Amino acid sequence: MQVALVGLGVMGKNLALNLIEKGLTLVAYDRNPDAGAELLSCAQSLGMAERLHIVSDLGDMVRRLETPRSILLLVPAGELVDRVCGDLVEAGVAKEDIIVDCGNSNYKDGITRKLKYQNKFEFATMGISGGAEGARHGPAMMASGSEGGWERVEPWFEKVAASYNGDSCFARVGQSASGHFVKMVHNGIEYALMQLIAEMYQLLRHGTGRSPKEVAEVFESWSEGTLNSYLLSISSHILRLETAKNESLVDLIDNKVGAKGTGLWTAQNALELGIAVPSLVAAVQARHLTNTIDTHAAKEMTYAAKDTINIDVDLEELKQAFYLASLLCYRQGLALIKGASRAHQWKVDLAKTLQTWRAGCIIRADYLDDVAQGVEFIDGLQTEMSALRKVTGLAVSSGLAFPVLSSTQTYIATLSTPSNGHLVQAQRDYFGEHGIKTHSSETCHLTDLVEIDAKVR
Repeated sequence: MQVALVGLGVMGKNLALNLIEKGLTLVAYDRNPDAGAELLSCAQSLGMAERLHIVSDLGDMVRRLETPRSILLLVPAGELVDRVCGDLVEAGVAKEDIIVDCGNSNYKDGITRKLKYQNKFEFATMGISGGAEGARHGPAMMASGSEGGWERVEPWFEKVAASYNGDSCFARVGQSASGHFVKMVHNGIEYALMQLIAEMYQLLRHGTGRSPKEVAEVFESWSEGTLNSYLLSISSHILRLETAKNESLVDLIDNKVGAKGTGLWTAQNALELGIAVPSLVAAVQARHLTNTIDTHAAKEMTYAAKDTINIDVDLEELKQAFYLASLLCYRQGLALIKGASRAHQWKVDLAKTLQTWRAGCIIRADYLDDVAQGVEFIDGLQTEMSALRKVTGLAVSSGLAFPVLSSTQTYIATLSTPSNGHLVQAQRDYFGEHGIKTHSSETCHLTDLVEIDAKVR
């Protein structure tokens, strides 16, 4: 089986090695010749160079491939994807060839490209998670579309992807560009889980006075049970790292956090679709808050340092709160995927989606079976629910910041306790006559229900 790969950056190079290791013949191209030379050197050192062909231009790549062709793109999202697609058309790709965008492209661009290139070639999308390590040894692969070209490459991708209990972490999760939407939400969940773990560290480090190594020990004890996850494991490892001078690594790192944009897209699409994902949005805003000094509103967002107080937290309750909060981060993401699937008629399979996340990807965790059980399972976690309430209140009382923890508590409380929406409805109708809906589903105005002699001015 032949496949081509355009883009030999960190992800591209490692995926290329994975592809040829699994038995595929690869034709690879990057506009930077040094990237191709580096890949060839790596393949030679591993004794796999006979299945690798580095080309110097896209025309040569297209000519070398047997038809129908299968071409993967791992280039930065945006205009470059269209530029490469246009160059491939000029190079001679045909209608039956499949080109798969494997980068972190916006799903809306994927929908546009499917229409734009429908008479030129089959355009498909696939999200890949796992970083460089995953790309090399088995990533999570979230594909989408019904293009006939998938039939050629799907059996190979099932081998290239990570596996969990014998099942591949490659799947076509739904129609159109849903693969990129699923990967986008995956990253939104990733933001939330990373921030949530950081908040657990914050509470233990600055709320209870533990050292980074002591926090690592707590995380390690959690990982020995059902809470084991990739992100918790790497966090524990990071907190144990020290310099030759016995300085904790985390104390040497600046607090400003970068982002590539997928978290922001998740928040924007959730707002557009009217689906609440407060934990995921809070994680995005938490990163923005670390960079306030660089914003145009810096002076308006700079406040004097405030004192915080020490708290005494029960570690078992903290563990229970973290567990429930983690489940709810996933559930918010899945709700967003389901809502988008309905809106766009993608027919996304959530079971297949979760299967792709079970190994190889950044948000893999042993408790994904619990996530899959849904609302009824969450409702049964009464002890954990009580712990989340107690820990959130205690954490906030310290004076420290816990945006994802508190947003998650607010999320579940809003959906499971008496709402205050009736007053907001009344306010809107009072000043703007927007109308209200009563418990009997009647739509009317305040003045239809009560006499108001004179409104407040």
